[in-house]
Amino acid sequence: MKIELICTGSELLAGKLNTNAAYIGSKLLSLGLNLSYITTVGDKKSELCAELQRACGRSNIIIVTGGLGPTFDDITVESVAEVLGIETYAAENVLNSIKEFFAKRAIAEIPKINERQANVIKGAKVLENRFGTAPGQMIHFEYKEGEKKIRKTIFLFPGPPREMQPLFDENAEPFFKSYHSGIRKNEALRIFGLSESAVAEMIKPVMEAAGFGEGGAVEFGILASGSIITVKYSVSGSDEMLVDDIAGNLKFELEKVLDGNIFGYGSDELADCLGKILIENKKTVALAESCTGGLVSKKITDTAGSSIYFKSSFVTYSNESKIKLGVKEETLQNFGAVSEETAKEMAECALNAADGDYAVSVTGIAGPGGATKEKPVGLVFIGVASKRETNVFKCSFHGTRKDIRERSANTALDLLRRKILNDGAAKNAKKMSAQILKGKKK
Repeated sequence: MKIELICTGSELLAGKLNTNAAYIGSKLLSLGLNLSYITTVGDKKSELCAELQRACGRSNIIIVTGGLGPTFDDITVESVAEVLGIETYAAENVLNSIKEFFAKRAIAEIPKINERQANVIKGAKVLENRFGTAPGQMIHFEYKEGEKKIRKTIFLFPGPPREMQPLFDENAEPFFKSYHSGIRKNEALRIFGLSESAVAEMIKPVMEAAGFGEGGAVEFGILASGSIITVKYSVSGSDEMLVDDIAGNLKFELEKVLDGNIFGYGSDELADCLGKILIENKKTVALAESCTGGLVSKKITDTAGSSIYFKSSFVTYSNESKIKLGVKEETLQNFGAVSEETAKEMAECALNAADGDYAVSVTGIAGPGGATKEKPVGLVFIGVASKRETNVFKCSFHGTRKDIRERSANTALDLLRRKILNDGAAKNAKKMSAQILKGKKK
């Protein structure tokens, strides 16, 4: 069975991010299904009709997003009707729903132009849109291939993701579940601290042992987004116990080779995982940021409940603000704001000021200006302080100013994550050694 997605809208051809394709693709994957084609087409009726004709000939199920609005460039319904050779009609119940939508917003009379959205293809099932005025539609039709007639389906969804997603979940997902055959388990490992090529080399023996590339039941994928690498794998089969067993073994083997570089699973973010570790270890953190300008703090506080472990943040962008925090003036004069020494003092001053368990500092040159031969753009020092010790890490990042700030913030989160885990492991090892020695004395 082939499933095809057509995304309409000239804005998608002009650089607007197409989140609908990613959403639908991931939803289908979770059901053990895949998109065979994804096409983006502008708001020209001739081009959309041509793509619809092509899709009807090669796919069993066609999903169309966008083009259901009230304006002249919203041409999806009339284009689909023309390609299928089916008339449209003004659905009174849909028009009443549109009127109710406006009435709830204290608009007594709907704009005349919105009446176009009540046009429905004859025989289509109307899919209620609770978040906008454009209803979705589902049309079953017969397509002739030689002497045979094949039943096919077209879904029409509005383009805005906040409208499309609930419509898809409520209508298309149950429909696709009826086509789901067999069992498919999907997993994703989230990795930080390694390059995409390094991860690929490390997991290659695991992939080969699993029979990847031989048309088997196991599939792998690697995705790099900034400095975060995601390894995806899926296992398919008809025996759920066997599928679970294979998936569990794969997870074990991947964790073994990737070790502490895995920070989470699925769609986990670094800051969320760090928060869980802080809570589990009953620790708190404070920050002193310079070149990241509060970005690390934002990432941490984007997580609900972060007040449990987040003490305070100091954005010390200027030398004056660093001195007010407690950094020595002679340190700045002798070594500069971007230096190991300044990063060390920033972290220790933040730790003392907040009276927390850990503190992280970030100071560097995000560019595009401010660099010297000795201190190029991308040079960043990150300090991680605890009440026992302070470590400073020298980093060299590449890319735009935004890239450097993003990588600096993620690296700061990851260094703190590793520090807490290592401290916890060392504490447990020390405790275990003490228990062994105590047992020997007895």
